Order: sequence, then structure tokens, then C-alpha cells
Amino acid sequence: MDRSLPKLGDVDDDRIEHVAECFWPGVGETELRALDERARASAQELVAEGRSVRYLGSLLMRTDEVVLCLYAGDAEVVRIAAERAGVPFERIVEAERSSWAAREVA
Repeated sequence: MDRSLPKLGDVDDDRIEHVAECFWPGVGETELRALDERARASAQELVAEGRSVRYLGSLLMRTDEVVLCLYAGDAEVVRIAAERAGVPFERIVEAERSSWAAREVA
């Protein structure tokens, strides 16, 4: 039985993605960069603990003062990663990418 830890970014079902949705008035580039670093580090810590999660990055909607942090992994582990990183989320929701984005444009 292989008891080695999963590699960074290994996710049992990489199709399962979740968004940590944040309403964040006044957020700027500096805060977002720091958030991304913390989120990536917390996901790496969880992987080192044997959990399967990957931080995929964030999206800032400046006009709405909303930040979406995208993770791959189970909702519970995503919540733990976001909490450890200090992500100011309102909720964690399952996300799905559209299939057309993966196709090449001719």
C-alpha cells in the first residue's frame, strides 16, 4: 500500500472546483496579490497534511468589489484552505467551467 503524500495539486476528481466568493470593498492589486500568496501557501500546507486541494487563482471584479478565488477539491477542504489563508469569503460554491473554453479556436 502506497502511503506517500499526494503531489502538490493532486485532486481526486479534478473536475470538482469551488469558488470562494468574497465581497471586498476597496480591494486593490496589492491585497489581491497577498491573498493569492496566502491561498497558494494554505493549499500547499493541506497537501503536505495529506489533503487534496489546489488553488487555481483569483478573479477581481473591481466595479462590484467582488473577488472570486478558484480552488480544485472537495468543498470542505476548500473551506479549510480559504479560512487558513484569511480569504474573506461569504460562501463557497461549486463551479464548473464551460466546455467551449477548452476548445481551440480555428
